[in-house]
Amino acid sequence: MTRRNIKHIVLIIALSIVTTYLLLQASFTRPIQSIAKPVKHTISTSGVHNSLTITPQTSNDVLINPGMGWVLYGPPSDHTASTIAYASVGYVRYSWTSIEPTEGQYNWSLIDNDLNAWAAQGKQFAFGVMNADSSDWSTQYITPKWVFDDGAASVQCKTFDNLTGNTGVQYEPVWDNPIFLQKERNFLAALAQRYDNNPNIAYVDVRSYGNWGEGHVYGISPSMPLSAAGVQSHIQMYKDAFKRVQIIVPWGAPEDNSAYDWAVNNGIGMRRDGIMVDSNGSDIARAYGKEPSVYEFYGSYQWLVANGYWNDTTLRNDINIGRPNYVGMGQWGDDAQVMLANEEPLIRELANKMGYHFVLTGATIPTSMSNNSATNISLSWSNQGVSYLYKQASVAVALLDSSNNVVQKQWLTGSNPGTWAPGQTTMQNAAITFKGVNAGTYRLAVGLFQNPSDANPTYKIGNQGRTPNGWYVLSNNVAFSGAVVCQIATGFPVRPHQLHAVPQTTLLFKRKCNR
Repeated sequence: MTRRNIKHIVLIIALSIVTTYLLLQASFTRPIQSIAKPVKHTISTSGVHNSLTITPQTSNDVLINPGMGWVLYGPPSDHTASTIAYASVGYVRYSWTSIEPTEGQYNWSLIDNDLNAWAAQGKQFAFGVMNADSSDWSTQYITPKWVFDDGAASVQCKTFDNLTGNTGVQYEPVWDNPIFLQKERNFLAALAQRYDNNPNIAYVDVRSYGNWGEGHVYGISPSMPLSAAGVQSHIQMYKDAFKRVQIIVPWGAPEDNSAYDWAVNNGIGMRRDGIMVDSNGSDIARAYGKEPSVYEFYGSYQWLVANGYWNDTTLRNDINIGRPNYVGMGQWGDDAQVMLANEEPLIRELANKMGYHFVLTGATIPTSMSNNSATNISLSWSNQGVSYLYKQASVAVALLDSSNNVVQKQWLTGSNPGTWAPGQTTMQNAAITFKGVNAGTYRLAVGLFQNPSDANPTYKIGNQGRTPNGWYVLSNNVAFSGAVVCQIATGFPVRPHQLHAVPQTTLLFKRKCNR
C-alpha cells in the first residue's frame, strides 16, 4: 500500500468519525416538545448532588375525588349541569315495599335506574331502604304488608311530618320482632348479592330501624324505641350482608351511643341527619379517624333559610366539629339549585374542605437519573381537609414522554395516604430505581392511585400541572442516561436507536457490541 493510499484511508476514517460524532450529538440533545401547559414551580438550590428543591404551585380548582364531596338528592334529572359539576355522589332513599312488593320478587329497576343515571354523569351513587317514613303520610305500608301477613307484629302509628305538619296512619314493625328481623335479613342478603360488588356505589345506609331509618321513633307514635343492643343487632345485619360496600349508620339517640361506638370500631361509618338545627355534628365525631361520615341538613336549604336557621359560619363550624367526608347539598327537588344560586362561594370553599384535600407543598427531585441506580426523592404532603382518606391509596412516580405517556412507573414503597392527618404535613422520602429506560429527556411526575392495577392515577390533588391522564408533572427536564450498547473506535457510546446514524465505514472499526 502506497503512502498516498494510507493518507486517503486515514482521511476517510477521520471524516466518518466527525460525521458520527455530530449526528450522535444531535440525537442526544433533541429537546422534548411540550404539548401541555408548562409546569411552573418555585425552585431553590438543593445541597444534594444532581437535585433541586421545588415548591409546586397550588390550584383552587374544586376537586371531585372518591370517598368525599357534595351529595345530591334524587335522580340527575332533578338537577342542573352546574349542581352536578360540584357533586361527587347522587343519593336516593326507597321504601322496602317499593323494592320487594311481593316476597322474593324484587323491583331492582328502581335502584338500577338511579344508579345507572348517576354513573352516566360520572358520579357514584348511595342509597338507603326505609321501613318507616312519616313524610309519606298517605302510605300505610313502608314495610311490606306481606311481612305482617306472615306473622310479624305491627303497630298502628299516627305519623307526623315535622316539616309539613301532615299526619296519617302507618303500620310500623315491632323493631325486634323475630319474624320481621328474619324477613329483613333475607331482603338484605338479596340486596347485597346485587350491589355489594358494584364499584359505582359510594355507600349504603343502615335504614331498617326507626322513622326515615334514622334510628329513632319520633313522628311515628306509639312505636317503641330499641335498646342499644337492639340497635346494634340491626347494624350487625347489614355488616353480615355487605362485605365490600361501605356501610353508614345514622345517629339516632344518645342512649344508643354504645352501639355507635361499636359500629365505628367494626368498619361502619356514620351520618347525622339534622345538621343546622338538632346537631352540630359532634354526635358522629366518634367516626373521625376510623370510618367516613355524612352530614344531612335538618330540612331543605330553603326551609332552613325561611325559618332563620341558615348561617354560613354555623355550617363551617359544624364541619370542623364533626369532620364529615360527605355533605348533602340541600335536599330534594330544586333545593340544590337554589342553594347553589345563593351560596356558590361557600359551596366551592367547602368542596375542598370536607373529607381530605391533599396538596403537594414541596419536593426535592433529581435533575438527572440513570438505569439501575437508586435515586432519592422527597415529597411533602399537606392534608388541608378536615378528615382522612378512608380508601386504599398508593403513591407512584413516573417518567413521561413528550406526549405524557408513561415510559416507566415506580411505586413509593411504604407510602400510605390514608395516614396523612388533617392539618398536618407528611414528609415522604424514598429511593426509586428505573431499569431499561432509553437515554433522553423526560418529564418526572407523581400520581395517587386507588388500586395498583389502575391504568392512571385516581385521586386529584390541589396542585397545577395535571396531565390529561391524571399525573402531576414535577419537572419537564430530567436527563436520563441509558446503558451503553457499543463502543466504537472514537470512544463515545452508541445506543440501539442511534445505530442508523453511524456511517458503515465507522462501524467496520466497532469494538464489542451488546444488543
